[in-house]
Amino acid sequence: MKTDVLSTRQVAQLLGVGEATIKRWADAGEIDCFRTPGGHRKFRLRDLTAFVQVRDYDVAGPLPAPLPPGADEAGEAAVEHFESAALRGDTAALVAQLAAMRLRGYELAELFDEVAAPALRRIGDRWAGSTLSVAEEHVASQAVIDAIARAQPLAEPPGEPVRPDRGVAVVAAAGGEQHDIAARMAACLLRARGFEVLAPLAQTPARDLAELLLRSRASLVALCSTAPADLRAIEEQLHLAAAAARQTGAVLVVGGPGMERASLPAEARLLGSLRELVAESDGAGRRRPRPEHNNGR
Repeated sequence: MKTDVLSTRQVAQLLGVGEATIKRWADAGEIDCFRTPGGHRKFRLRDLTAFVQVRDYDVAGPLPAPLPPGADEAGEAAVEHFESAALRGDTAALVAQLAAMRLRGYELAELFDEVAAPALRRIGDRWAGSTLSVAEEHVASQAVIDAIARAQPLAEPPGEPVRPDRGVAVVAAAGGEQHDIAARMAACLLRARGFEVLAPLAQTPARDLAELLLRSRASLVALCSTAPADLRAIEEQLHLAAAAARQTGAVLVVGGPGMERASLPAEARLLGSLRELVAESDGAGRRRPRPEHNNGR
């Protein structure tokens, strides 16, 4: 079953009510649904999210609500829940946690920042401290990657899917970086903001990336660096990307620990979170038409 399509039982579980209540609400038109050829009610997550927002519904359930880092035990529990599911390779549990929290009113960017990212840092620290094997770290990383792909509907606003009319956004992990989970999160969020996303992700040569920016006439470029292996390679890619962005009129944003150490070009805007990326993207792709070429005239 697609992650953005839920059964009556799943909706009842997320909302903390009985299945009969969900059927009654659906038949009354309070929650949009559709029926399969066999007559079973199915619910799209975006329509369920709209119901929750309109009704200001208090979503019940055992999953912890995410809170700002260090706020209290509830925020800690949310991170631990995500970390444990990732280490089990349980993609379905990761998606369920994100969906339940999304229905409590949290934006997906906030969940990535306050739950997924801290859990991934813990996993990385445990691997660096030799309490996790490479295989275990890979299992966890792949589960999170799969969850991000399946959670795309959670990033979309309620109602009709966003139409890609904001231009092209190019998202990559900079300078030979092998860790691209942050870039995948960024791509997920930008698709939901109406961008056509090109995501070469990890280990893209600097000149190849710059050529992609020019060919696609990108309006937004997002580069991430989580665990930089070569600071010089990052800086080369940044400056080539900045030169290409100047030609297309693109906004260039960067983020991650590696970027904090790099010498950034003047055009690059260093962001501290995915929520900042969402805010920054609202000003990209709308400001200016594509540059015109005079062909030497």
